[in-house]
Amino acid sequence: MKKQTIEYFFIGLLIAFTISVIVLSVIMALVFEGAVLPVTLVWQSLILSALCSLVNLVYRSEKLKFIWQSIIGYILTTATIITCGLVFGWYGYGGNSFDRVSLVVLSFLVYSVFYLITWIIIWRITIAKKNELNDKLMEYKQRH
Repeated sequence: MKKQTIEYFFIGLLIAFTISVIVLSVIMALVFEGAVLPVTLVWQSLILSALCSLVNLVYRSEKLKFIWQSIIGYILTTATIITCGLVFGWYGYGGNSFDRVSLVVLSFLVYSVFYLITWIIIWRITIAKKNELNDKLMEYKQRH
């Protein structure tokens, strides 16, 4: 179990880091002409990815129901993202006309939408797998 948890952490870290660098690159390209991704943002993205990967270990808990894993994961991940944004100064990056509070709220809303979409997809996959296993179990019981 410990080995699987460590593997789960590193897989999560790689996925989160890759996605965050891609998203940062796209945002920088759209907002700034000829923009290059600053090395500081890459390091900050790695830190955020590691923290989020740690938070995502809540989904490995066998003691919590899926809904509680989702709620706790959402709260901790949202808090981690917004805290990193504040600590790393992301909400004032690029001199946008939005004030800091507006950018924090926007960040919260965007993350919430992505989380909800991801949660719905995972929930649907889980339901489909559950139904498939139940069907196989019924089929097995009918044969024996």
